Amino acid sequence: MKTFLITLFCSFYFTAYGQSDFRPVQDIDAVGRKLDNMAKSLNSIQSDFHQEKYMDFLDVTLVSKGKFWFQKENSLRWQYTEPYNYIVVINDGVVQISDDGKDQEFQVKGNRIFEQVNNIIVASMKGDVIDNDDFDVRLFENDQYYLVRLKPLKREVSQVIHEMEMYFEKTSLQISKIRMNEPNDDYTLIRYTNRKINEPIPASVFTL
Repeated sequence: MKTFLITLFCSFYFTAYGQSDFRPVQDIDAVGRKLDNMAKSLNSIQSDFHQEKYMDFLDVTLVSKGKFWFQKENSLRWQYTEPYNYIVVINDGVVQISDDGKDQEFQVKGNRIFEQVNNIIVASMKGDVIDNDDFDVRLFENDQYYLVRLKPLKREVSQVIHEMEMYFEKTSLQISKIRMNEPNDDYTLIRYTNRKINEPIPASVFTL
């Protein structure tokens, strides 16, 4: 179950997509300041998402859809609506899961991989991903996106995540899509659409 959740939350476009038109960012500090300023003004995000999970050994891509909420500082809700009903809520360091009506709960703290992944997901929502000592961070750009590539430095994390790719829109500095490449050729991609920024979210959203 926790392995599934790690894959779920790391779900951050196929590497070949647009690869040739990305170039290294020359002024990393300037981009970092832009993302930091965006983060300071960000309180909440609501969005639809479209997820693709590619499984190489089956040569199949599994597609699912749902809704996503983020509330500063560290509250998240992923709600899958197609093709199944599945909810994951993280709030105050507690993970709650509802799998077709069956609920369970556990602490984020104590699971080092899940804790690091959760932290980097939250950081990506807030635009605070460049200065992270647990990852080798590389920054690229094209006309549309800033692309942040993160390779985990800790062995226990690298066994699950080969590389994470985060695409920030240049116009809004909001994250548009996230991809997680696994050590094999599997990957998970999430694209965010219909985003609403800094609109009130009821506290009840972050409970089951």
